Formats: sequence, C-alpha cells, structure tokens
Amino acid sequence: MKPAAKTAPVIRTIPLGLPASSSAGARARLKARAVLVELGWPGDRQTAIHVLHSLVDNAVHHGLTAERPGQRLHASLSITEACELLIDVSDPNPTFPVFDKAVTGDMGGGGLQDATQHGAVLSWFVCAEIGGKTVRATMQPRQVDL
Repeated sequence: MKPAAKTAPVIRTIPLGLPASSSAGARARLKARAVLVELGWPGDRQTAIHVLHSLVDNAVHHGLTAERPGQRLHASLSITEACELLIDVSDPNPTFPVFDKAVTGDMGGGGLQDATQHGAVLSWFVCAEIGGKTVRATMQPRQVDL
C-alpha cells in the first residue's frame, strides 16, 4: 500500500453525492463543475474534472461487486491551505493489490494512468468509516493556458 500523499491542512471539503452505479461518472462531472467554482480552486478545472471521472470510473468498475446490495460510493473535493486540490473517491473494497500497476499503465493503460498523465499524484488508503478504501488524487494549481 502506498501511503497517502502529504498535503497542507485542508481548509474546506465538499462531498459529492454519487450513486453506486454506472451513472456515477457523469454525475460526478456535473457536480464537480459547480463545486470547483465554490472552492475557488485556481487550477485547470477541466483537467480536475477529468481526473475525478477517472477515479470514479475506477471505483465503479473495480470497487463495487454485484453480490453486495446497498453499496455506496463516496467522493469529495477539498482544497488545502496551499491551494492543492484533493479528489477523494471511496468504494467498499478495502484492497487494491495492483495499485502500482494501475497507476503506471502496466494493466493496459487508461483509468488511473490517465489521471497521472494529467498531473495528479495518486495514493490510496483504507477507509475504516465505510469499510473500504479511498483513492486520492492530489493536484497542484497551475496556470491555465487560454
């Protein structure tokens, strides 16, 4: 397990209510637009939305199991004192044995590798609150080319 990236203290977190279904990615994209504005994150919002979608898509495909009814996905966007954006997506599966391979693309590319190619630093940790895990993307603000 890779430890969660160290960040500056979080000053605000806004949860995103997401269904535990294939519609979660689209719902996350819609909600994130407004939340990023509300948080006042000065980074590239379109890239952040893309990274969020990658994490949610990963949680839907690898964190949910058809045999367990009542599963939930949890997602939130947070901003730190250093203007870092934290994108947290939690699912009910507490393991991630191929995390390093997923991040480097050794499993066929796409997904989490795509998030890192967009500048996100990824980590994961067990989330006791939901009995699962959280995958975190940490993004630094950077100038957006207009």
